[in-house]
Amino acid sequence: TFVKFAVLFVISRINKKNIDQNLLFAFGLSQAGEFGFVIMSFCMQLNIIPNILANQIMAVIAMSMVATPFLLLINERLIYPHARIKEKTTETNEESDFIDEDNPVIIAGFGHFGSTVGRLLKANNVKSTILDYDSDRIDLLRKMGFKVYYGDATRLELLKAAGCENAKLFIAAIDNPTVNLQVIETLKKHFPNLKILTRARNRNDAYELIDHKIKNIYRETLYSAVNMGVDALVELGHRKYSATRQGRQFIKYDEITTRILAEKRHDKMAYLITIKEEIELQEQLLKSDFYSQIAATNHSWDSQHLKNNLSKSSD
Repeated sequence: TFVKFAVLFVISRINKKNIDQNLLFAFGLSQAGEFGFVIMSFCMQLNIIPNILANQIMAVIAMSMVATPFLLLINERLIYPHARIKEKTTETNEESDFIDEDNPVIIAGFGHFGSTVGRLLKANNVKSTILDYDSDRIDLLRKMGFKVYYGDATRLELLKAAGCENAKLFIAAIDNPTVNLQVIETLKKHFPNLKILTRARNRNDAYELIDHKIKNIYRETLYSAVNMGVDALVELGHRKYSATRQGRQFIKYDEITTRILAEKRHDKMAYLITIKEEIELQEQLLKSDFYSQIAATNHSWDSQHLKNNLSKSSD
């Protein structure tokens, strides 16, 4: 497995891939394949190799396959961020772009998440300075008409050049949570007055950001799941207004709960007890809010509700 990893990594380097692509390629394909089980079974039937040795080989194959997901996780969390910084210091031919803008908003990371925010701001005539470290993505974005600057947002020099000292807002939307957190640590230390809006993949990422006193945290899994839940309620006959209000209230209560759980997460027993209590409290609050809205007559923005009433009246 180690030999296969080394060969794959060298092949990727020969093809001049980025360090993140090299590591992902090598770790993802370094394990033994399922076909090894077939070969070993065939060898045992023909008595080509001893059964004990064949069983040992199959055990190694199985262990390498089981270990691969954990290796990919270790790569994402620990190896890649440090390897990326090392590559940045050793390569002199890939310097950061010269930034000739001074905009009120700076966006670090322009993947699916960051580009959605950036396009919304642009549609509302808000100018943004966009930073990204993925050269392949930058080439594609520039072909699509976006003005994106190449550079590592964990570097203080780049943040100063981007205008963090005068900017009103910094949007941290980098794909890698570890790198995203490093950027925020630098911002909090050197630009304490700069307001930060940051992306978080899940609740665990949000806990780390809460430890750094970040107020505006946007969890991907929370908002998309709540939007689906709102649509599900509407499909089941709930008013659009009531369903949307329930969704907003759910987000509000869940964000409060997340900050409470962040303080308890290092004590497993206290964490589990708090989760149970907060879930029950959250459900009670949502039910109370729902029942208080049953008698409400505000349907002004719920066009579907008005259409249904009109159709019933005509019948």
